[in-house]
Amino acid sequence: MRHNQPPNRWRGFVLGLLGGVVGTVVMGGYWRLATAVLGDDPRAATRDGGPHPLDDISLVGTHHTPEESSTAAIGRIAYTRLAGQPPEQDETKSTLSYVVHYGFGALQGGLFGALTAAAPAPTALTAGPAFGTAVWLGADEIGVSLLGLADGPTKYPVSQHLHRWGAHIAYGLGLAATTGALRRAFGDDGS
Repeated sequence: MRHNQPPNRWRGFVLGLLGGVVGTVVMGGYWRLATAVLGDDPRAATRDGGPHPLDDISLVGTHHTPEESSTAAIGRIAYTRLAGQPPEQDETKSTLSYVVHYGFGALQGGLFGALTAAAPAPTALTAGPAFGTAVWLGADEIGVSLLGLADGPTKYPVSQHLHRWGAHIAYGLGLAATTGALRRAFGDDGS
């Protein structure tokens, strides 16, 4: 990058979109590894007993069904609005969930790319885990619960929250490494 030109944030956004897709793939790898090590998918864990004080923090009512992920809920809601009825086939539900998950990961990656377009590539790499943490806290821990797309935080054990954080750090690392590599490949190392 030439020092006398402002950063190209649109270019950063596009490179970040690609990085966000890779980061989402890396996040999936985290979940596969955690499941293999633990023997069970840590996302399925719930707390015993209850009710707990923050099991439901939705500001707009519950919009997910039991055992439905937030991405599956968003996919179902969008499909229902477009088609006039909810999806019936499990394959359609699964596809919608993946589309939402990868779309959100890509868009967050675009935001990261635009925000770090002026930063030197090594700084952007270290910002990846911090960005992943911010997405985990803002979207996964708080946002989906406030929007009624997931149960509140006390519905899940601390171990699940920590795994979700780890998955988002993996996302941030994959996002930042890919975005940085693409910047270097296109001659925009931010220095």
